[in-house]
Amino acid sequence: MEITNRQSVIQIFRAASSDILSTLSGNTFSFSLGLMLLHRTHSAISFGLGAIIYPLIGLLLVVPVGNLVDTYHHKKLILTSKGVGILALVVYAFLVPYVRFPMVLAIGLLIVQACCDKVTNTTYTASIHELVNDKHVKTLATIEQAATAAIQLISPVLAAALYAWLGFEGTVRILIGAEILVWLISASMHFYPVAVKVEETPEATTNQWRKFRLGLVYIKDHLALRALVVMGVVLNFLFSAVDVGLPYAVVQERHMGNARLSLIMSSFAAGLLVGNLLLSVLPSFKRVLLVILRLCLALGAGIGLLGIVFLSTLNGQQLLIGLLVWGFTIGTVLAFINTPLSVYLQMTVPTELLGRVGSTFSTLLQLAVPLGTLVYGFCFQHLTAGWVYLITGIGILLYTSWQLVVDGRNGSISSQNSTES
Repeated sequence: MEITNRQSVIQIFRAASSDILSTLSGNTFSFSLGLMLLHRTHSAISFGLGAIIYPLIGLLLVVPVGNLVDTYHHKKLILTSKGVGILALVVYAFLVPYVRFPMVLAIGLLIVQACCDKVTNTTYTASIHELVNDKHVKTLATIEQAATAAIQLISPVLAAALYAWLGFEGTVRILIGAEILVWLISASMHFYPVAVKVEETPEATTNQWRKFRLGLVYIKDHLALRALVVMGVVLNFLFSAVDVGLPYAVVQERHMGNARLSLIMSSFAAGLLVGNLLLSVLPSFKRVLLVILRLCLALGAGIGLLGIVFLSTLNGQQLLIGLLVWGFTIGTVLAFINTPLSVYLQMTVPTELLGRVGSTFSTLLQLAVPLGTLVYGFCFQHLTAGWVYLITGIGILLYTSWQLVVDGRNGSISSQNSTES
């Protein structure tokens, strides 16, 4: 059955509303949970639990969820996974006032939510052509990307406001209501059949593992991609210092409060949004990978500067303004690194290999995040934040400089073609 333009517009409204509300409630809950754990446990890893659990669950479920999505009806899968997630949140809200070990209960909840989100997100991605026709696929994607950037701006502020007004338990109740509304919107969406589902065979599962291995082989055989993977893994590991340590340093070391922390975290999203808007109007980059390496030098210098800021005697309003400017600048730099890199992969990797290489590439990068979160969680628990950031910034500078020297010798990266920014 062909989906009409009118049906597509209705579906876009429902799908975008569901996705926006779900993302907003998910981000707000994650920030509120981090605040609660930070205040109750004083652990530096409070804001890093999701960064550990989600990539590991995603890696463990990559094959079984793929088989599940290709076998069963998409709408039923989405409603079931969202329903299980709501049930887990209700049970958590009931238990959290009584438990003596909130970190353990939070880990259990995040594991369940990571599994549900993996099923929901994979199913939704596979269902796009069941929701809208080909003319409206780009429209739906554009609306959701713009909304996601806006949500990242307001969710920390909203979380801090709800946390101060209602407390953690009250915030969770509000978010349970929001998730129920998301479920109802999802139930109202119509999934138009595109093709008959065919059950997977053991051979099909084997082929999925074979495809994953082919992505590894392709990356290994191409020097520029191999260098990018190594660089990405190292930088993801080192940048965990910001994801894990900044909330701990702001709230625990400098006692700046939840509201100021939310503003600082929002400044990253603002920088990402502005950076991507600039990229949309700038001309194409020449030697894009060389540009990325040079931007990584700026990233390392910025993290080192953050260490100097925390080692300084700045306090109050001066420190807040400095961190807001820093967050916005680093967010812009990250946009100029991540988006051109994604486009570079799309422009250089053969279309028939793009899915496998892209999946392998993202999986390898994500694996560095849990390890970095654990290591830096330990470091911030036992060392002053300023010294951790200063040493990390120097490490990024040294590693990127070494990559530039190697590239200068063999010309493997700087000789790559330009790509559209």
